[in-house]
Amino acid sequence: MEVIQVDLESEIHREATIALGNFDGIHKGHQSLITGVVHMAHELHCPSSVLMFTTHTKNMTDGISQELLTSRSQKHDILRSLGIDIIYEIDFTDEIMHMSPEAFVTKFLLNHLKAKGIVVGYDYRFGYKASGTTSTLKKLCEANGIALSVKEAVTYGGEIVSSTRIREAVKEGDVVLAQSLLMRPFTIRGTVVAGKQLGRTIGIPTANILYDVHYVIPKFGVYLTGVTVDGRFYYGATNIGTNPTFSEQEIKVETYIYDYHGDSLYGKTMDVALLEFIRPEVAFKDVDELKDRMNDDLEDIRVKISKQDFTNK
Repeated sequence: MEVIQVDLESEIHREATIALGNFDGIHKGHQSLITGVVHMAHELHCPSSVLMFTTHTKNMTDGISQELLTSRSQKHDILRSLGIDIIYEIDFTDEIMHMSPEAFVTKFLLNHLKAKGIVVGYDYRFGYKASGTTSTLKKLCEANGIALSVKEAVTYGGEIVSSTRIREAVKEGDVVLAQSLLMRPFTIRGTVVAGKQLGRTIGIPTANILYDVHYVIPKFGVYLTGVTVDGRFYYGATNIGTNPTFSEQEIKVETYIYDYHGDSLYGKTMDVALLEFIRPEVAFKDVDELKDRMNDDLEDIRVKISKQDFTNK
């Protein structure tokens, strides 16, 4: 898979089918688009691609810092696994935001990116002030000889699958629902850094990860997790929160990794997949009470792991 940085002046010299959208999470609905664009590429005998903005469009259109379900590198990994040939990445600039729907399709997608086919979702909007709809896109594609596929909404449990719905599930600690909608666990990717080593002082060493992505923050508490580091999988017990026993304010993601006997983890990239919510965060009266509860948590989770008795298997 290739990752190609483009702008409005880029000249791509090969045709491709292109899926359009924000793709945060690349959830069950998004995967319908990805499957569609790969299938269209096979039919049209050209590469499949995705056009993604380097930042979420709401960061500019709504003036907010959108809480994210996936980092850039996670998106790349998922799209590669789904068979995408090319990722086109572009900055969402003021110039793009003010482009008319006609200019976006004819000047950029057709003339610059050589779009042979386009795949979008049922609610796709584009162009200045989101004035372009799927009906607009259909007319423009027909006029310019571009194949078009508009995918219907994907539902789960009687409701439409959306990134917003998944964010709410994660915030509520409902990682089971989040996994069903994402078709994989919600996962935080970060670099292992040195913390205050409080866990080590009470005989329960944890790996503290630093992440540079504005992830949606899960409900504070303890989770049974799946940990991937150096290409190997382990189970873990992860606490997400501010460590109120010590009156701290910074949100931390700290993981005890079961049966890890390798070298130091500092500086390594680690994925922490939330498999099941165990209990909410609690402020303990002292370190001894905290240690007792942590040991109880670790034993309860180990039993779950040994019996494979947890919800998100």
